[in-house]
Amino acid sequence: MTDEATLGTARHNPGGKVRLSLPDGVTGGATFSECGRYRQALTRDWTPEGALSRAVLFVGMNPSVADASASDPTCHRELMFARDWGFTRYLKGNVLDWRATSPKDIPQDPRKAVSAENLPVLLEMAEAAEVIVMAYGKLHQRYAGIVAEVISSLAASGRPLKCLGLNKDGSAKHPLYLRKDTALMGFPAPEVSK
Repeated sequence: MTDEATLGTARHNPGGKVRLSLPDGVTGGATFSECGRYRQALTRDWTPEGALSRAVLFVGMNPSVADASASDPTCHRELMFARDWGFTRYLKGNVLDWRATSPKDIPQDPRKAVSAENLPVLLEMAEAAEVIVMAYGKLHQRYAGIVAEVISSLAASGRPLKCLGLNKDGSAKHPLYLRKDTALMGFPAPEVSK
């Protein structure tokens, strides 16, 4: 894994043209695969100096163009939710870590759509978060096994799983087009055996 600065010029192009500046006072970070096709983590921090940080982890479908220095519309919207809720750190991971703006550009082969590094990084971020917000939208059925593994692993972390609503199929609603005052609700995770 590497950060954005060391990727070089032959970087994977996830598509998409909308790149938004980080808000004033927010520092960013990102973790990518060596090839640049996968992004495991995105971070934003606006913790005041001397204060304890409060982190929230959003788990989306797959990464797009956001990196350490710029956001995409989804990440920007999630950061605004995080700030409104009183958090000072935004952590972002995804069920799939293949970078693509359009879901149709995600590889159909589930083994190619997610890297081996994705789940361990998600679990590491979960440990740093107070709350995990599931926000992955409707994924094609071919990825159901990956979705189930991610949800089960995050539920086992002991952190509360939340969402901004459920789709008819039981998946977590994608936050981009939801009202900014949408309330968090519990996400129905599977029972964790002890």
